[in-house]
Amino acid sequence: MTHRAEHGLIMEKPTFPLPAGKYLVTGDREVTSVLTVHPPDKSGKDKAGNQWWELADGATLYDVTHLGCRSARYTPAAINNPCTPSNVRTTGFPVYPGADMPIVNGCRKQDYTVLIAVGLPAKQ
Repeated sequence: MTHRAEHGLIMEKPTFPLPAGKYLVTGDREVTSVLTVHPPDKSGKDKAGNQWWELADGATLYDVTHLGCRSARYTPAAINNPCTPSNVRTTGFPVYPGADMPIVNGCRKQDYTVLIAVGLPAKQ
Protein backbone atom coordinates (compact mmCIF):
# COMPACT_ATOMS: atom_id res chain seq x y z
CA MET A 1 0.00 0.00 0.00
CA THR A 2 1.38 3.41 -0.98
CA HIS A 3 0.20 6.93 -0.25
CA ARG A 4 1.23 9.67 -2.63
CA ALA A 5 0.90 13.43 -2.39
CA GLU A 6 0.05 15.75 -5.25
CA HIS A 7 3.74 16.19 -6.12
CA GLY A 8 4.30 12.42 -6.39
CA LEU A 9 6.05 12.07 -3.05
CA ILE A 10 5.50 8.86 -1.12
CA MET A 11 4.01 9.75 2.25
CA GLU A 12 3.98 7.91 5.55
CA LYS A 13 0.87 5.82 6.11
CA PRO A 14 -1.58 7.91 8.15
CA THR A 15 -2.93 6.68 11.45
CA PHE A 16 -6.56 5.51 11.31
CA PRO A 17 -8.90 5.80 12.96
CA LEU A 18 -8.21 9.39 13.96
CA PRO A 19 -8.15 9.61 17.77
CA ALA A 20 -11.38 10.95 19.22
CA GLY A 21 -11.23 14.59 20.21
CA LYS A 22 -11.58 18.12 18.93
CA TYR A 23 -9.29 19.54 16.25
CA LEU A 24 -9.05 23.07 14.91
CA VAL A 25 -9.01 22.63 11.11
CA THR A 26 -8.74 24.91 8.12
CA GLY A 27 -8.30 24.78 4.38
CA ASP A 28 -5.97 27.79 4.69
CA ARG A 29 -8.61 29.90 2.98
CA GLU A 30 -11.48 31.72 4.73
CA VAL A 31 -12.94 29.21 7.21
CA THR A 32 -11.50 27.70 10.37
CA SER A 33 -13.72 25.29 12.32
CA VAL A 34 -13.64 22.77 15.13
CA LEU A 35 -13.74 19.16 13.91
CA THR A 36 -15.17 16.83 16.55
CA VAL A 37 -14.18 13.19 16.06
CA HIS A 38 -16.31 10.85 18.17
CA PRO A 39 -14.95 7.65 19.71
CA PRO A 40 -15.03 4.64 17.34
CA ASP A 41 -17.57 2.64 19.33
CA LYS A 42 -21.27 1.88 18.83
CA SER A 43 -22.34 5.43 19.68
CA GLY A 44 -19.55 6.94 17.56
CA LYS A 45 -20.19 5.07 14.31
CA ASP A 46 -22.82 5.51 11.65
CA LYS A 47 -24.86 2.63 10.19
CA ALA A 48 -22.02 1.80 7.78
CA GLY A 49 -19.60 1.39 10.69
CA ASN A 50 -17.59 4.50 9.94
CA GLN A 51 -16.25 6.77 12.64
CA TRP A 52 -18.63 9.69 13.21
CA TRP A 53 -17.38 13.28 13.01
CA GLU A 54 -18.84 16.77 12.64
CA LEU A 55 -17.76 20.33 11.93
CA ALA A 56 -18.89 23.26 14.08
CA ASP A 57 -20.78 26.41 13.09
CA GLY A 58 -22.21 25.07 9.82
CA ALA A 59 -18.80 24.63 8.20
CA THR A 60 -18.65 22.15 5.32
CA LEU A 61 -15.89 19.74 4.40
CA TYR A 62 -15.21 21.88 1.32
CA ASP A 63 -14.76 24.95 3.57
CA VAL A 64 -11.94 23.31 5.52
CA THR A 65 -10.30 21.34 2.70
CA HIS A 66 -6.97 22.63 1.43
CA LEU A 67 -7.75 22.62 -2.29
CA GLY A 68 -4.13 22.55 -3.41
CA CYS A 69 -3.28 19.40 -1.44
CA ARG A 70 -4.49 15.92 -2.15
CA SER A 71 -3.33 12.43 -1.54
CA ALA A 72 -4.30 8.97 -2.71
CA ARG A 73 -4.05 5.52 -1.22
CA TYR A 74 -2.97 2.93 -3.77
CA THR A 75 -3.59 -0.77 -3.12
CA PRO A 76 -3.07 -3.82 -5.37
CA ALA A 77 -5.94 -4.32 -7.84
CA ALA A 78 -5.44 -8.10 -7.65
CA ILE A 79 -3.60 -10.45 -5.31
CA ASN A 80 -0.76 -11.23 -7.74
CA ASN A 81 -0.52 -7.74 -9.26
CA PRO A 82 2.25 -5.54 -7.95
CA CYS A 83 1.20 -2.05 -6.92
CA THR A 84 4.56 -0.35 -6.61
CA PRO A 85 5.89 3.20 -6.90
CA SER A 86 7.80 2.13 -10.02
CA ASN A 87 4.44 1.87 -11.85
CA VAL A 88 3.72 5.61 -11.43
CA ARG A 89 4.00 7.84 -14.48
CA THR A 90 5.82 10.95 -13.26
CA THR A 91 4.17 13.00 -16.02
CA GLY A 92 1.00 12.98 -13.87
CA PHE A 93 2.61 15.32 -11.34
CA PRO A 94 2.17 17.89 -10.04
CA VAL A 95 -1.56 17.29 -9.74
CA TYR A 96 -3.38 20.58 -10.15
CA PRO A 97 -6.11 21.80 -7.74
CA GLY A 98 -9.40 20.06 -8.45
CA ALA A 99 -7.84 17.22 -10.46
CA ASP A 100 -7.89 13.58 -9.38
CA MET A 101 -4.70 11.81 -8.44
CA PRO A 102 -3.25 9.77 -11.35
CA ILE A 103 -4.25 6.20 -12.05
CA VAL A 104 -1.43 3.71 -11.45
CA ASN A 105 -1.31 0.46 -13.44
CA GLY A 106 -2.08 -2.56 -11.26
CA CYS A 107 -3.51 -0.44 -8.44
CA ARG A 108 -6.86 0.60 -7.03
CA LYS A 109 -6.94 4.15 -5.79
CA GLN A 110 -8.80 6.09 -3.12
CA ASP A 111 -8.44 9.85 -3.48
CA TYR A 112 -8.25 12.02 -0.37
CA THR A 113 -8.35 15.72 0.27
CA VAL A 114 -6.39 17.35 3.05
CA LEU A 115 -7.55 19.08 6.21
CA ILE A 116 -4.92 21.11 8.01
CA ALA A 117 -5.13 20.69 11.79
CA VAL A 118 -3.79 23.89 13.30
CA GLY A 119 -4.47 23.10 16.94
CA LEU A 120 -6.40 21.36 19.63
CA PRO A 121 -8.86 23.33 21.77
CA ALA A 122 -7.76 23.88 25.36
CA LYS A 123 -9.28 21.42 27.83
CA GLN A 124 -11.43 22.94 30.52
